[in-house]
Amino acid sequence: MEWLVLLAVVIIIAVVAWKLLAGDGKEISYPYVKSEVLFSPAERSFLGILDQAVGDEYRVFGKVRVADAVSVKKMPDRGAWQRAFNRISSKHFDFLLCSKTDLAVVAAIELDDQSHQQGKRKERDAFVVGLCDAIALPLVQVPVQRVYSLPEVRAKVMSTLGIRQEPVIEPFGGTTDRVEGEPQPEDAPAASASEPAPVPDPLTCPKCSSPMVRRRVKSGANAGQEFWGCSTYPKCRGIVPIHCDE
Repeated sequence: MEWLVLLAVVIIIAVVAWKLLAGDGKEISYPYVKSEVLFSPAERSFLGILDQAVGDEYRVFGKVRVADAVSVKKMPDRGAWQRAFNRISSKHFDFLLCSKTDLAVVAAIELDDQSHQQGKRKERDAFVVGLCDAIALPLVQVPVQRVYSLPEVRAKVMSTLGIRQEPVIEPFGGTTDRVEGEPQPEDAPAASASEPAPVPDPLTCPKCSSPMVRRRVKSGANAGQEFWGCSTYPKCRGIVPIHCDE
């Protein structure tokens, strides 16, 4: 009788083992679909400006999980560590600014739309602000806009990083000191000593009516001369000379 019981146990174990190895004969299900795009239209629009604003020194990464950029300190209480990790595991930064050389994280950039006015989003934003402050990670918060000003975005990012903007090398007859805004297009004519073209008041581009920014030729035949350039470059290549007496 005992051998019958033993045989039954062996059979049951064999059947269970076979099911585990064979996977019960069922195929693995993949109930997923590929997302059409990674960024929303607002995020794509801002990313295009942000890439230009940070220049060649940095790289921008989008939708980075907070837990991939932030680590939880070692804690004697495993439960406390797990709770701290859970708070960051499901959150992400809109964009991360990283050094181009070693990809070290330099700053976090948040694009705030109307959803950030909701209760849960406010709690999430407050946590991210406190987190960045605790780990000394510069945080740039930019409200969503229909149109972005490239000089303003660059100034906001660089001021948050505590970086003073340096002169920009220009290939059209020398270099220019950036007085305001971004570099002029390489095919823009240099300022001349002739009577300047009229500039509307306030200063706006004669081509697209965007704000003009003042620049100065640093070297070459026109060294020292100043001119007005369109702030929306490279979208618009408008330029207006500045009279030497202006």
